Amino acid sequence: MQQEEKVAKLIDWFAKSAARHADAMENLQDEAAAVQVECLDRFYAALKREGGLERFLTLLDDEDPTVAGMAAVYAMREAPERCRAALVRIAELPGLMGFRAQAALERWDSGAWPQRTEDAKCES
Repeated sequence: MQQEEKVAKLIDWFAKSAARHADAMENLQDEAAAVQVECLDRFYAALKREGGLERFLTLLDDEDPTVAGMAAVYAMREAPERCRAALVRIAELPGLMGFRAQAALERWDSGAWPQRTEDAKCES
């Protein structure tokens, strides 16, 4: 598989996993949400290894705020200005989505940004 194809698949898997995570969170399925976080960690780490970060950042403009927000959270260390702008935009949305984006901004601004693990079994 070519590197460009691999990066495209990883981005697609990341977006799908972000949507599954949001669904699990809405349905109060903590274990399912935790599995998706592990998958997101793996997909993001692979994207970075494959040199796909710049292409990944296009997710910051995804029409689905769950995808854009998750991309922002994951890439915050690598592209803080772009990710912060996406989170500020999403924080204006009503409900849980806006609340979660605001909470992420507050964690970033306070210096309490969490570390991630990269070992998980994920579906694509």
